[in-house]
Amino acid sequence: MRIAPVVIVSLALFGAAALDAAAGPERISYPADYRTRFVPFGTVDRPDRNPKQVRFLYVNPEAAAAARGDQPAPEGTVLVMVDRRAQTDAAGNPVLGPDGRYVATDEVLQVAVQEKRRGWGAEYPDNLRNGDWDYATFAPDGSRRPTNSAACLGCHKPRASLDYTFAFQRWVIDGKPRD
Repeated sequence: MRIAPVVIVSLALFGAAALDAAAGPERISYPADYRTRFVPFGTVDRPDRNPKQVRFLYVNPEAAAAARGDQPAPEGTVLVMVDRRAQTDAAGNPVLGPDGRYVATDEVLQVAVQEKRRGWGAEYPDNLRNGDWDYATFAPDGSRRPTNSAACLGCHKPRASLDYTFAFQRWVIDGKPRD
């Protein structure tokens, strides 16, 4: 009976790395068609990043159509976050557009994907689990980058009331535009 606590402590301390082989980024595919098929739902200036960045947020159209503000995101939701370098002036300050927001360059720094599938969260310990969401990161060319699943899960964990999303559920609640 004393073995169980050791196993639980081991999973809590080392679980994220151990689970990455079964759970995690490898089961998420790069959505190559996000620019042409997905629905853009927001941009976020990131002054805390070096270099300064603009994040472009997309959702697959099936999830955009099915999402309701009083419900968690539907199974099969794919959220894409594209980090692009912000334009800077000679002094290194971000260039602002007429709307007061950062002007993005065409340079993509990273593409991150948050995807929800039935049962995906079951392999994570409760202290990390984000419902049935999982995360992956990709280089601009679509090649897979190493993903620190524990960091993604830990960052999104406090957002449980918004189905572990930062902007998507808020967009839905605020009355997403409909075709």
